[in-house]
Formats: sequence, C-alpha cells, structure tokens
Amino acid sequence: MRTTKGNNNQPPILIYIDPDICPHCHFANQPNFIFQYFDIFQSKNISIWQCNANNCKKTFIAIHDEINDNLTFSRFLNGLPKGPVWPNPIKNLKDGKTINTENLESSKFIKTYLQSIEAETMGFDEIAGMGFRKAIEYLVKDWAIHNNTDRKEEILEMWLGNVISNFFDGDLKDILERATWLGNDQSHYNKLFKEFNTTHLKELIDLILVELDREFKKRHYIESIEKRK
Repeated sequence: MRTTKGNNNQPPILIYIDPDICPHCHFANQPNFIFQYFDIFQSKNISIWQCNANNCKKTFIAIHDEINDNLTFSRFLNGLPKGPVWPNPIKNLKDGKTINTENLESSKFIKTYLQSIEAETMGFDEIAGMGFRKAIEYLVKDWAIHNNTDRKEEILEMWLGNVISNFFDGDLKDILERATWLGNDQSHYNKLFKEFNTTHLKELIDLILVELDREFKKRHYIESIEKRK
C-alpha cells in the first residue's frame, strides 16, 4: 500500500509494504488487512492483520515508524519468536542440575534463547543481549555435564569461562569464548567490542549449535561402528 501524508496533522493513508509473514505460525503469506491507526505524537503506524494460512488465521499487530515520509517496519506487538532449526542433541539436552535425579528436566537454553528473541522483537534491545548471554551459559554447562556426569557438581560451581577452558577444545572452544565475550559486553556499562552487536552474537550461537551437533554425530558413529575385520 502507498499513500501521501494528509494535511493539518491528518495521518498518512499508508506508505509501507504489507507484512508477508505471520509472527504466530511464521508461514509466509499475504495477510488480510483489518485496521490501521497513525499516532501523530510518536510518528508510528499501528496496523492489525489476519494471517491467511488455513491452519492459523490468527490476528497480529504490526508497528511501522515514520522515517522521511515513509513507514518502515519496526516490530510485531504479538506472536511467537522463531529460533534456529534446533539440532536433535540440542532439543534433547537436559538441565544439568537435574541429571542423576528423579526429576529430569529439559535444558533452559532454548527457552531462554526464545525469550531473548521475543525481547529483541519487542524493542527491548538492552536486555535481549543479556538473555543471549544467559542462554549460552545454560547450553555450555548442560552440555559439559551431559558428557561428564561424574563432575556435575564441579561444573555447576565453575565460572563459565573455566567450563569452556576445561571441557571444550579446538574451534568450538574459540567460538564459545568469543560468544561469551560478546555476551558479557551486553551486560556491562562500557563495551569492549563496540563494532559487534546482538546480531553477531546470534550468528556465533548458530555456529556453536552446528559444532555441537557435529561433535555429537562424530562421537555417535565412532562409538557405534566398530571394525569387523
């Protein structure tokens, strides 16, 4: 939809491209427009849409900011964040604190990561980075405990950096260290890595997931396939 701005503080009719994905089901489609309102005090356009996917049909609210007489998409006000494609070893990872107990629970990594994306989507960029840093700690410690159950209590008491140094090696260790540095940067007043942001932090987390999945698969095949001659 395209329009021109009205006179006497009247709202613009519309100057933006319709959203092409539903924040609930994440299915790409052409949602049905329902209603829009322009806030002249904040220069924001608030619009309501309905997903066109047959198995969804949910409504959602989109926010567009007015920049140079154009409305630029800012964020959705509702819906669910969509994380990476989770490898099975990550989906099945257990909370290290519950290993060897009667109440085995899933790792809090995915839950914390998705909450951080939701915060970022809602514009809470100052706290999203801290959430990604916390997610990394859940992932690192739970993975280390999963592979070293006899050292569970020791790992739980360690600083994150020490867990990485003692239980990981190679490229994976290097990537984990750098993800931790950027994550710590999101929690401190003064930044050491000003040229990097949460987008780079999420890219590092994606690399970590790939490396952990690769490590899991290599170990699985090495242990399960034995020489027969």
